[in-house]
Amino acid sequence: MPKLNPNPPDFVPTGRYTAERKEKFDEVHEGDFLWPEERKLLHHFMMEQNEGFAWDDSERGRFKPEYFPPVLIPVVPHKPWALKNLPIPPGIYDEVCDLIKTKMAAGVYEPSNASYRSRWFCVAKKNGKLRIVHSLEPLNAVTIAHSGLPPATEELAAHFAGRSCGAMMDLYVGYDEREIHKRCYPHLARGNSGVYAAVH
Repeated sequence: MPKLNPNPPDFVPTGRYTAERKEKFDEVHEGDFLWPEERKLLHHFMMEQNEGFAWDDSERGRFKPEYFPPVLIPVVPHKPWALKNLPIPPGIYDEVCDLIKTKMAAGVYEPSNASYRSRWFCVAKKNGKLRIVHSLEPLNAVTIAHSGLPPATEELAAHFAGRSCGAMMDLYVGYDEREIHKRCYPHLARGNSGVYAAVH
């Protein structure tokens, strides 16, 4: 990782960390929580690590497969399904099309001519924008469940007893950080738009 300069330079727009994004960052984190030199160091860090941050779908990317291998979804023998989708309401049609194009440009959706087709629909988020929701009940019905158990929360928390712990996260997450194994492509939820619903 790039080393930080203990005497950080003045801010210079770098890659994704533009002047506009820096101003927005300062606006959200205004106040005297950080000293001026600490804030300057923070902006220096953002400049050095600018490709590690995503500000929109086109910059989000995904985990490197050499560290996080593609996910292989084991399934039992079954017949392909082709479910009819509900029509897109005319009032949101253009917005839905733009959303699909954005996901295709980001590599989240890919063209498909698979024999499977699952339903999907849109819901409005708190900010008024649309989110596409894919109905994966048919896939869930044929997926072989993992026999492992998640870690016990109380046992995990006990390891932190008597210690000071602090964290701050503001993740730009879309549940597509890892690739899906090519062998799973035929089973993925394909919408009427002719694209895979969750390739990555």
